[in-house]
Amino acid sequence: MKLVDSHFHTQSMLDKGMDVFSILNEYLDCGIDIGCEYDDLVERSALLKDFSNIKLAGAMGPWCAQDKDVPTIEKELSLLKENIIKYKASFIGEIGLDYYWNYGTVENQKLIFHTQMSWANEMGLKVLIHDRDADEDVKDAIMSYGPTLGGIIHCCDGNQAVIKAALDHGYYISFAGNLTYKSNAHLREALLSVPKDRLLLETDSPYLTPVPFRGKLNSPALICHTYQCASELLGLSLEETANLILENFKTFCS
Repeated sequence: MKLVDSHFHTQSMLDKGMDVFSILNEYLDCGIDIGCEYDDLVERSALLKDFSNIKLAGAMGPWCAQDKDVPTIEKELSLLKENIIKYKASFIGEIGLDYYWNYGTVENQKLIFHTQMSWANEMGLKVLIHDRDADEDVKDAIMSYGPTLGGIIHCCDGNQAVIKAALDHGYYISFAGNLTYKSNAHLREALLSVPKDRLLLETDSPYLTPVPFRGKLNSPALICHTYQCASELLGLSLEETANLILENFKTFCS
């Protein structure tokens, strides 16, 4: 069964020596290849030009604040914006805040994040948000910027304030392979708090590999395990969950 994967990193999988294109052909119905750096759309758009079922997102994530001054960040943001337009990215992502790793300064992370949130309204695009240990500031950004068309909270950490703010602003909530980890009962509870028509699933490949393959590289080939976990929580068959996520993804992308 081919399934939807709303968040994966083709370039990162290739960098780790994975047979990405065979995996995408065999296991992926449709999904979003995610951007991380200001210049990665150039290569990613070429790599995926024959995959009409995969949409491209372009962005600078919070890690782009590391060891950079404001002029450098502003230059990279300017080049990124040009690339989003030139390569016709469908979404802005992944963007957000990460206080777990303390990339650069909080101020520079916010500069990168808020700039791209403002673009979303200007360019008429949805956003894909990364939030790690920054729930309050991410919630505030959603409430301040929207954007009008909403987006996805990627790899939801279960924070109910963020989930509520996101849902109120038209977002979808996506859960990754860590949904299957024994210690993450809070994520399974959070999934049940999300309306079924706003739910998405993802791999974040090559990261967050689901049980029973935790510790190995992740790919869309393994997303079936996250689907199975979600199916059991929702009281649905695997086929019903697959159809639900597919319809949600199509609506999100429309």
